[in-house]
Amino acid sequence: MYERFGERAQGVVETARDVARRLRHWYVEPGHVLLALLELDEEDTVRMLGAPAQALRGGVIGALGRGTVAPGDHLPLTGETVAVFELAPREADRFGDRTVEPFHVLLALLSAGNTLVMDVVAAHRVAPGRVLRPATGSPAPTPADSAARDPATAPAHDPYVWAMS
Repeated sequence: MYERFGERAQGVVETARDVARRLRHWYVEPGHVLLALLELDEEDTVRMLGAPAQALRGGVIGALGRGTVAPGDHLPLTGETVAVFELAPREADRFGDRTVEPFHVLLALLSAGNTLVMDVVAAHRVAPGRVLRPATGSPAPTPADSAARDPATAPAHDPYVWAMS
């Protein structure tokens, strides 16, 4: 699953596990991935989302809560987290990038539609259409942009509908 992940994106995967351990969780879910992105790449993540890091952190940690038992050595990924990491290469493909970077993981995280992550991000009025690509500062294309280019890769639903409510 991680063949195309660059060094920094692989670091997101490992840091998500570390974050889950520190919160005393025995699994890794999408909220842990957002916390890992903030930990490893705070400046770019904050710039891309346009929301304060502390507010995002506090919202995710508040929603996840803290566990009471120390987790074991191996922390499994939830199905939602697996979906995020499987979507990341598709996000890289939309940009014509061969290697998956944290930016692509963030876009996959937003398009996966995890309720906890979406609620925290939406609470800070971050719309996925406002997500900026780190190097250029240009807006990331939306799934509608991708569908216009290649209908075969268009999602069956619009994961960005939540932003309009």
